[in-house]
Amino acid sequence: MAEVFLEKIYEYSSDIESFTDNFFSRNSEKFNGCEKILLKPNLLQSAPPEKAVTTHPEFLRFVIKSLRKCTDAKLLLADSPGANFENFGKILETSGIGQVCEEENICIYRVESFPPVKKNDFVYSGIVDEMDLIINLAKLKTHSLTGLTMCVKNFFGLIPGTSKVGYHRQYPNGIDLGSAVFGLYKLFAGKSLNLLDGIIAQEGEGPSRGQPVAAGILAAGIDAAAVDIAVTKILGFAPEFCTTNIQALEELSENNIKLIPELKFNITMEKPVAARRVYLPDFIKKYIAEKIYVKPEIIQKKCIKCLLCLKSCYADAITYDSGVVEINKDACKECFCCHEVCESDAIKLKRSIMHRIFVR
Repeated sequence: MAEVFLEKIYEYSSDIESFTDNFFSRNSEKFNGCEKILLKPNLLQSAPPEKAVTTHPEFLRFVIKSLRKCTDAKLLLADSPGANFENFGKILETSGIGQVCEEENICIYRVESFPPVKKNDFVYSGIVDEMDLIINLAKLKTHSLTGLTMCVKNFFGLIPGTSKVGYHRQYPNGIDLGSAVFGLYKLFAGKSLNLLDGIIAQEGEGPSRGQPVAAGILAAGIDAAAVDIAVTKILGFAPEFCTTNIQALEELSENNIKLIPELKFNITMEKPVAARRVYLPDFIKKYIAEKIYVKPEIIQKKCIKCLLCLKSCYADAITYDSGVVEINKDACKECFCCHEVCESDAIKLKRSIMHRIFVR
């Protein structure tokens, strides 16, 4: 039976520390013999905490305080942002994570600073193999490609730099990418504890362009997939809506997940338009499928020519010529990475007429 610990918390207060104290105490055997522990937040891009794009800095602070009560291990923090990994310092500063690490004496690393390791068709940062335990500090957000991003998806940040673009090329749709990310998580499942910051979550056009929502969800578990499945259902979605759950459900039955305690949450989250489903019979859908789409579009007056979108596009659908960034809609594979990494809100998702009619 996979246990998922829950608490209703609506502020980043010491109640978090009480929750994590209890969670770590109940899993104290995980800390036996630990010398180095990796803190793995979500540092997708440069955004202030109130935008709910990244793991909240005060959430990190209370986790650190709890960890120091149960272990003398050295604590380190590392992540690889979506595209702006060359300006990691700005992300740390804007998110508030850098300040907390300085105040709490936590060493920070870019995952690209360590030699890559290849295992089971995955390439990940060598920092993982140097750690005895991973404390996975995920952020609850909607996601245009995978429906939701939570604990399992947060391990994607252990893939160094632009290598993440290659996985989007290899697994171009949400279901395939979700299954692949679950496979990546399985490499580290035995050495991780997972906490989900859903106190202030993000809904709508997540994981970076959505709106903050007071979800009040704090969740934790040894099994990241169990946490994700439980929270997906709490939000009122079918478990399969979060595509990282699909492969997990072949190994873990919903009936084998125990909520501690069995809390009721009165929360719904708006889906991203790109993750909404087409409600048509297959024999009709096949004739109009090409006309049902969502495509990214540049808002030229907002574009600052940072070219993060171009760097993130595995389909080479984005060009920069004569000072203008453009997206070739015919070449676009609808991975929405450009929309995800844009830090100036200069990319919108445009629905086709058929998408507006048939998708809800």
